[in-house]
Formats: sequence, C-alpha cells, structure tokens
Amino acid sequence: MAKTSSAPRTKKAASLPAHPKYEDMIRDAIVALKDRKGSSRQAIKKYIISSYKLPDNSITNNRLRIAINKGVEKGLFAFYNGPSGTIKLVKKEPETKPKAEKKIKKAAPKKTAKKAVKKTKKPTTKTTKRAKPGAKKGVARKSSTRKRTTS
Repeated sequence: MAKTSSAPRTKKAASLPAHPKYEDMIRDAIVALKDRKGSSRQAIKKYIISSYKLPDNSITNNRLRIAINKGVEKGLFAFYNGPSGTIKLVKKEPETKPKAEKKIKKAAPKKTAKKAVKKTKKPTTKTTKRAKPGAKKGVARKSSTRKRTTS
C-alpha cells in the first residue's frame, strides 16, 4: 500500500506557559498569605489556581508537590512541623563579598629609639624631733612607727 500524502510533518513550536515557574508561584503565595507559621499545601494550591488561572487537576497537584520538594532541597523553602505540615520561606543571609588579598608590605627598618634616662632620687630620711631637755616628762607621745627606750 502506498501513502497518499507525502507532506512532511512539522513539529509544533513549544509555547511558553502563561504562568511563571512553580517555585516562583509558591514563593508569591507564601508571601501573599502572610501566615507567620507558614502556609499549607492546600492554601498555596488554592492561591495559585485562583491567581494564575490553572486547572485543578492531577497534573497541577503533581507539579506543585514536585516544586515544593525541589524548593526544600535547594533551600528556598522549609517545612514547619514536618513534611506534611506548613511551608515557610527560608531567610537568606546577606552574601559577604570575598575580601581582596592584602598586599604584603616589606617591614620598614625600625628606628632605634633613644633610651630614656631615669633620674634616680636619693632616699630621704625622716628626721624626728627630739624632746628638748627640760621639757615635761610626764606627758609621753605615742609613736606609730617605733617606741623609744630611754637608758
């Protein structure tokens, strides 16, 4: 049997979907729902279906589930209360720029500092007042440093 039509078949050009990536849609849903403890899969699915006009079928459910799991593996999302619980966004730490290598400078020769000459003071001796001859002997002063003995 012979083929009647010999026209070559052309491939259809792959059209881009009318919505962004599922990861981006999930991120937008979590931000828009503003739940402090995270958002559930059902709430994220409901938001995505209503916002992006997607059909509510098994294909959408599977792609949503796969995107959440990949987002968790990449570190974009985190589970709160386990994998069946709510989903939160992971806070990104600010990236630190690598420091440029410091140029090593040759050490400059040290200048010899003049030694400071300390002046030493001679120890001073305290002179104590001696009682004048003929002074009253009945009143004796107490000395805090040492007692004198009379001979």
